[in-house]
Amino acid sequence: MSEEKKMQPPDWTGVERVLVIMAHPDDPDFSCAGTAIQMTAQGIAVTYMILTNGDKGNHNPLITRNQLILMRKEEQRAAAALSGVKDVLFMDEEDGFLRPTPEIRKRVCREIRRIRPQLIICSSPERYFSGNGYINHPDHRNAGLVAMEAIFPAADNPMFYPDMANEGYLPHKISQLYVSGHDDADVEVDVTDSIETKIRSILSHKSQFPEPEQMEKWLKERWGEKQEDGTLRHFERFKGLRFDRPRGRPTEEEKKEDEK
Repeated sequence: MSEEKKMQPPDWTGVERVLVIMAHPDDPDFSCAGTAIQMTAQGIAVTYMILTNGDKGNHNPLITRNQLILMRKEEQRAAAALSGVKDVLFMDEEDGFLRPTPEIRKRVCREIRRIRPQLIICSSPERYFSGNGYINHPDHRNAGLVAMEAIFPAADNPMFYPDMANEGYLPHKISQLYVSGHDDADVEVDVTDSIETKIRSILSHKSQFPEPEQMEKWLKERWGEKQEDGTLRHFERFKGLRFDRPRGRPTEEEKKEDEK
């Protein structure tokens, strides 16, 4: 039987700017709002990048496409503000048809070079299912691919998009990457103290939740993890990657793996 992987607390030493790259309005709030709340409270500047315009996120035929796009942008800005996030970027790709094209990769790379974040949070490109009753949206997977392909090999390589240097956007290498929804998560953020605000940020997306009271109850029950003392705590977990170590120097965990 394999040894259970030990969760590590987050290390935001030297992190001043964070970029969250997600597919739809409300995706950052579900995946990492609790983490964003803690970051902004510590003075870290967090930016949300929403890759699609969210124009498929409703089943009401009385709402037009343009009305829904505007509505979802307003909802996302309101939700972000609750988490202390001041900047929200909308890349306006069509909802439901996001693909890791060269065009969107270049646009995302430009923003990485402009913002120069030390840490990026994105969705997992490997997650097809969640539990036994949910097929993961293809935009979620492709958003992870868009983010990762912009980070590497493009963002820190001057051979990619040399025209950006003329715009003042020089190559930039991030220090950390958090992948949300990954089966091999190893970074754990305790968001118990901010769970109420996280849920309020989610419920800011009124176009998505016609019965907010029931949704709030369901979220608390779904996410609460009972502890040995009987209390409930809430966590956000990520697969964490670090790129700030000298190349070739293994971590203690990697050394142990090599010894097995």
